Amino acid sequence: MKLNDPFGRLETRHQTGYESMRDNLRKSHIDTPQAALEAIRQTKKKALKYIGVITALFLPVILLLPKALPVTLSLTLFLVVWVAISALNGQRYIQRYIVEDLTPVNGK
Repeated sequence: MKLNDPFGRLETRHQTGYESMRDNLRKSHIDTPQAALEAIRQTKKKALKYIGVITALFLPVILLLPKALPVTLSLTLFLVVWVAISALNGQRYIQRYIVEDLTPVNGK
């Protein structure tokens, strides 16, 4: 039993997320470590684009409506953190896919 996940909910959620990502990678014919590393690079690139768009959308609101600063800043921060965590989890899943499915073991 783990103190930070006593009922195994996070582990189950991550396993389900990994299986979904693995299936999508297989459907996309990503079957070499190099292609998977390119998918990681693309994930980082897309995450940075989304963060840029979020910032660009909320910056004018912050400047034009200073009274809405707490709400707007909170929402912006929430969205940026959400995109970053999603991208990091995606990268972890792809790394796991490389290790578990694409790396030959004992001459396979």
